[in-house]
Amino acid sequence: MPTSALKLAADLEKFLASQVQQGTYRTRVAAIAAAVAHEKRRAEQRAWLQGELQKGLDSGSTGELDMASIIRRGRSRLATTHS
Repeated sequence: MPTSALKLAADLEKFLASQVQQGTYRTRVAAIAAAVAHEKRRAEQRAWLQGELQKGLDSGSTGELDMASIIRRGRSRLATTHS
């Protein structure tokens, strides 16, 4: 496994040390690996979401929205679920 020196800002180093001391992570390396894995998942989720948004944009216009009609339908649905 490749290793590299990683220098963090003092406040991040302090936080990292506290996480290891509290037992949240066994080692500094484990904490950093968890942070990188978390960021990887977030990047994958962002990429998926951007793809889904693009699909929606590519699907074409939905036409004009009639907000008054949407509000009426919503109120009607709400009334039927609470009666």
